[in-house]
Amino acid sequence: MIARRAAALVLLLLAVMPASAQQAVDAGDYRVLYAAINSAQLTPEIARRYGITRARDTALITFNAQRRDGGSYTAVAATGTATVRSLIGNRQKLDLRPLREQGIDTLIGTTQFADGEYLIIDAQVLPQGSSTPIPVSFKQQFYRD
Repeated sequence: MIARRAAALVLLLLAVMPASAQQAVDAGDYRVLYAAINSAQLTPEIARRYGITRARDTALITFNAQRRDGGSYTAVAATGTATVRSLIGNRQKLDLRPLREQGIDTLIGTTQFADGEYLIIDAQVLPQGSSTPIPVSFKQQFYRD
Protein backbone atom coordinates (compact mmCIF):
# COMPACT_ATOMS: atom_id res chain seq x y z
CA MET A 1 0.00 0.00 0.00
CA ILE A 2 2.76 2.48 0.95
CA ALA A 3 4.73 1.48 -2.16
CA ARG A 4 1.73 2.28 -4.31
CA ARG A 5 1.47 5.68 -2.66
CA ALA A 6 5.16 6.42 -3.27
CA ALA A 7 4.81 5.25 -6.85
CA ALA A 8 1.75 7.46 -7.23
CA LEU A 9 3.73 10.49 -5.97
CA VAL A 10 6.59 9.86 -8.38
CA LEU A 11 4.21 9.27 -11.31
CA LEU A 12 2.24 12.39 -10.42
CA LEU A 13 5.41 14.48 -10.33
CA LEU A 14 6.45 13.13 -13.72
CA ALA A 15 2.99 13.80 -15.14
CA VAL A 16 2.68 17.41 -13.97
CA MET A 17 6.23 18.46 -14.86
CA PRO A 18 7.08 19.66 -18.34
CA ALA A 19 10.03 17.78 -19.83
CA SER A 20 12.26 20.80 -19.24
CA ALA A 21 11.51 20.75 -15.49
CA GLN A 22 12.89 17.24 -14.99
CA GLN A 23 16.66 17.05 -15.39
CA ALA A 24 19.53 14.67 -14.65
CA VAL A 25 23.18 14.81 -13.63
CA ASP A 26 25.37 11.82 -14.57
CA ALA A 27 28.50 10.96 -12.58
CA GLY A 28 30.24 7.67 -13.36
CA ASP A 29 27.88 4.79 -12.69
CA TYR A 30 25.33 7.05 -10.99
CA ARG A 31 22.65 9.49 -12.08
CA VAL A 32 20.59 11.95 -10.05
CA LEU A 33 17.23 13.00 -11.47
CA TYR A 34 15.92 16.26 -10.06
CA ALA A 35 12.77 18.27 -10.47
CA ALA A 36 10.94 21.24 -8.98
CA ILE A 37 7.26 22.12 -9.17
CA ASN A 38 4.76 24.38 -7.49
CA SER A 39 3.33 22.22 -4.70
CA ALA A 40 -0.17 23.50 -5.53
CA GLN A 41 0.01 21.18 -8.55
CA LEU A 42 -0.16 18.14 -6.27
CA THR A 43 -3.55 16.71 -5.53
CA PRO A 44 -4.72 17.31 -1.95
CA GLU A 45 -4.65 13.53 -1.36
CA ILE A 46 -1.00 13.11 -2.44
CA ALA A 47 0.11 16.19 -0.47
CA ARG A 48 -1.64 14.92 2.66
CA ARG A 49 -0.20 11.39 2.33
CA TYR A 50 3.36 12.66 2.17
CA GLY A 51 3.10 15.62 4.51
CA ILE A 52 3.78 18.15 1.77
CA THR A 53 2.48 21.69 2.15
CA ARG A 54 0.24 22.37 -0.82
CA ALA A 55 0.36 26.12 -1.42
CA ARG A 56 0.68 28.53 -4.32
CA ASP A 57 3.93 29.93 -2.88
CA THR A 58 5.64 26.62 -2.00
CA ALA A 59 7.97 24.71 -4.31
CA LEU A 60 8.51 20.95 -4.06
CA ILE A 61 12.08 19.88 -4.91
CA THR A 62 12.86 16.20 -5.59
CA PHE A 63 16.04 14.20 -6.14
CA ASN A 64 16.17 10.54 -7.22
CA ALA A 65 19.51 8.68 -7.24
CA GLN A 66 20.06 5.79 -9.62
CA ARG A 67 22.88 3.33 -10.33
CA ARG A 68 23.71 2.06 -13.80
CA ASP A 69 22.98 -1.66 -14.21
CA GLY A 70 24.15 -2.58 -17.70
CA GLY A 71 22.16 -0.43 -20.10
CA SER A 72 19.56 0.78 -17.62
CA TYR A 73 19.36 2.47 -14.23
CA THR A 74 18.04 1.22 -10.89
CA ALA A 75 16.89 3.51 -8.10
CA VAL A 76 19.08 3.50 -4.99
CA ALA A 77 18.73 5.12 -1.60
CA ALA A 78 20.56 8.40 -1.11
CA THR A 79 21.27 11.07 1.43
CA GLY A 80 21.73 14.70 0.64
CA THR A 81 22.07 18.28 1.67
CA ALA A 82 20.81 21.31 -0.19
CA THR A 83 20.51 25.06 -0.04
CA VAL A 84 18.18 27.44 -1.81
CA ARG A 85 19.25 30.95 -2.70
CA SER A 86 17.58 33.84 -4.43
CA LEU A 87 19.17 36.05 -7.05
CA ILE A 88 19.55 38.80 -4.43
CA GLY A 89 21.57 36.51 -2.18
CA ASN A 90 19.07 35.27 0.39
CA ARG A 91 20.11 31.74 1.37
CA GLN A 92 18.41 29.02 3.37
CA LYS A 93 18.96 25.35 4.05
CA LEU A 94 16.59 23.00 2.23
CA ASP A 95 15.60 20.19 4.59
CA LEU A 96 15.54 16.98 2.57
CA ARG A 97 13.72 13.89 3.73
CA PRO A 98 13.67 10.46 2.14
CA LEU A 99 10.73 8.64 0.63
CA ARG A 100 11.78 5.03 0.10
CA GLU A 101 9.35 2.33 -0.95
CA GLN A 102 10.01 -0.85 -3.00
CA GLY A 103 12.61 0.44 -5.41
CA ILE A 104 11.48 4.05 -5.39
CA ASP A 105 13.99 6.20 -3.54
CA THR A 106 13.41 9.94 -3.52
CA LEU A 107 14.63 12.87 -1.45
CA ILE A 108 12.10 15.69 -1.14
CA GLY A 109 12.10 19.19 0.31
CA THR A 110 9.95 22.29 0.15
CA THR A 111 10.69 25.99 0.11
CA GLN A 112 8.64 29.15 -0.25
CA PHE A 113 9.01 31.63 -3.10
CA ALA A 114 7.71 35.00 -4.27
CA ASP A 115 5.70 35.16 -7.50
CA GLY A 116 8.08 35.15 -10.48
CA GLU A 117 11.12 34.50 -8.29
CA TYR A 118 14.17 32.67 -9.57
CA LEU A 119 15.61 30.22 -7.07
CA ILE A 120 18.98 28.51 -7.31
CA ILE A 121 19.06 25.06 -5.75
CA ASP A 122 22.50 23.66 -4.85
CA ALA A 123 22.61 20.08 -3.59
CA GLN A 124 25.05 17.31 -2.80
CA VAL A 125 23.42 13.90 -3.28
CA LEU A 126 25.26 10.79 -2.05
CA PRO A 127 23.85 7.61 -3.61
CA GLN A 128 24.14 4.41 -1.61
CA GLY A 129 27.26 2.56 -2.78
CA SER A 130 29.06 5.70 -3.92
CA SER A 131 31.86 7.33 -1.96
CA THR A 132 31.51 10.69 -3.68
CA PRO A 133 28.50 13.03 -3.49
CA ILE A 134 27.09 14.20 -6.80
CA PRO A 135 26.73 17.97 -7.05
CA VAL A 136 23.42 19.15 -8.47
CA SER A 137 22.79 22.82 -9.16
CA PHE A 138 19.93 24.37 -11.07
CA LYS A 139 17.99 27.62 -11.37
CA GLN A 140 14.27 27.77 -11.88
CA GLN A 141 11.64 30.47 -11.94
CA PHE A 142 8.51 29.87 -9.89
CA TYR A 143 5.03 31.36 -10.26
CA ARG A 144 1.96 31.35 -8.06
CA ASP A 145 -0.16 29.78 -10.78
